[in-house]
Amino acid sequence: MQFKVPQKIDIEDRIIGPLTMVQFVYAVLGAGAGYLMLSTLPTPINFILAVPIFILTFCIVFVKINGRSFGLFLRNLLAYSINPKTRLWHKSESNVRVEIYQPKVEQVADPYANKYYSKADIAKLGNIIDTRGRSNTEPKKTY
Repeated sequence: MQFKVPQKIDIEDRIIGPLTMVQFVYAVLGAGAGYLMLSTLPTPINFILAVPIFILTFCIVFVKINGRSFGLFLRNLLAYSINPKTRLWHKSESNVRVEIYQPKVEQVADPYANKYYSKADIAKLGNIIDTRGRSNTEPKKTY
């Protein structure tokens, strides 16, 4: 028996054009707050307060940073700036002693470090290797 498995369930539904329900609510609330500032306050102050509200609303609704919404970016920025940057760990009522040491590694002397081989020894070794690698049916090669 086969079942249909729903896919792309983490994608929000689009309500109006490219806007999801959350984006649409943010857009309505931001535009309403900006319009309220423009219509109720005196002229120089209303632009000073309304323009940042419109810009912030636009960024929250449409701007994405690294594939994530601008609202999530602002929330993480606020949490980062409020929370302490240094974490201290205090273990209470315990005398734990930690010793860090490097194990001793014994140096093994190389038995062939100071040994010298003559040309005759190397030629003899080469002949041994040549005769072991060759089968009995192959003719002997002369160089």
